[in-house]
Amino acid sequence: MIVNHRGRARRRVLTAGAAALAMLLATACAGSESTDDGTSYLVGFPALTSGPAAFAGVPITEGAELAVKEINETGFLGEGATVELEIDDINNDPAQAISLYRQYIADGASAVLCCGLSSEAGALAPVIAESGTPGVVTSAVLPDLADPPHLVRPVIIPSEPGGLYDQFIDALVPAEEIGTAVLLVTADNDGMVADADVWEAALERNGVEVFKRINTQSADTNFTQAATEVQSLDPDVVVSSMLGTPSALLARGLRERGFEKPILANYGIDSAELFETSGAGLRNTIFFSPFHAELTENDTARRFVELYEEEYGSQPDMYGAQGYTAMWLVAEALKEAGSGEPEEVAAALSSITELETVYGPVIYEDGQARMDSQATYLRWSEDGTIVRWDG
Repeated sequence: MIVNHRGRARRRVLTAGAAALAMLLATACAGSESTDDGTSYLVGFPALTSGPAAFAGVPITEGAELAVKEINETGFLGEGATVELEIDDINNDPAQAISLYRQYIADGASAVLCCGLSSEAGALAPVIAESGTPGVVTSAVLPDLADPPHLVRPVIIPSEPGGLYDQFIDALVPAEEIGTAVLLVTADNDGMVADADVWEAALERNGVEVFKRINTQSADTNFTQAATEVQSLDPDVVVSSMLGTPSALLARGLRERGFEKPILANYGIDSAELFETSGAGLRNTIFFSPFHAELTENDTARRFVELYEEEYGSQPDMYGAQGYTAMWLVAEALKEAGSGEPEEVAAALSSITELETVYGPVIYEDGQARMDSQATYLRWSEDGTIVRWDG
């Protein structure tokens, strides 16, 4: 069952005594609910389904919902056992995510999907660490976020030494004959700042001169000044260590000013909605992704793509894959634990060392997913289709 509260948060008013009693009862019965039809495991999800991050948050929830449907319909957790996924919109507010997380605990959740953005992750992580109810990260790339048994992250982190950023730059610099670059950063996002340091080091290691590092803010919508400055510097390439919407708006500003050289970006721009936002400005933007619907080579991914298309009538993007992967990780832990008790689910999450995913086989080290295979290199074409970049 999926309970979806998109666009609104639950509002409950309890007296102090009633609230204490509710918490006591929830703690006593935490983890699962027995019904006439079997056992139901509650999983909470404070999600980004409105605001500037909805382009990512909505497909993440769709991927998670699809996983729940598959888990329940296939009887993965055993006869009569199902997952109930409760989704609430946090309205881009980390404080709301904390409030919802505490409510999920009171409701007896076995685990929580969380942490779509680094700001949300930074706020929630210490709260989760104080609780026995584990969190599974959907998309935040904040460094050193995984902290088993409290937080486990199935997201492939590109900024690790020798990781996807390094591989990407090592391949592109000689192929695209890159000698100079300008780097733009979402400066109020810790994850993007950390990524920018990795981008810059990789560029310089490959002999690229970084003319300038331009700081922007996550709420910026006007990139006229930044685009004009880039045009005047005239680098061989622009590197965007920015969130998805700012990257799209920057690309639009650059193309409107006649800058047609390549843009390098993270997989945050893997969204048809963002291509529209950019007014086709994302054309000739090159990025990498651990998953792409049309270029997948493993059975798990093929099944996911087929199910997603049947359910939603479109192909999944990287964000849909992240939600699907996070929810299936919770299901694996529920099955391993044989229980919905949060502490037992947390222990089961921490014990998982290998898993077959839409990215292919991944290993978990200290709660962080890693893959050995190289990501797929992609490029936005002028007509809004994504094609493989092969150098």
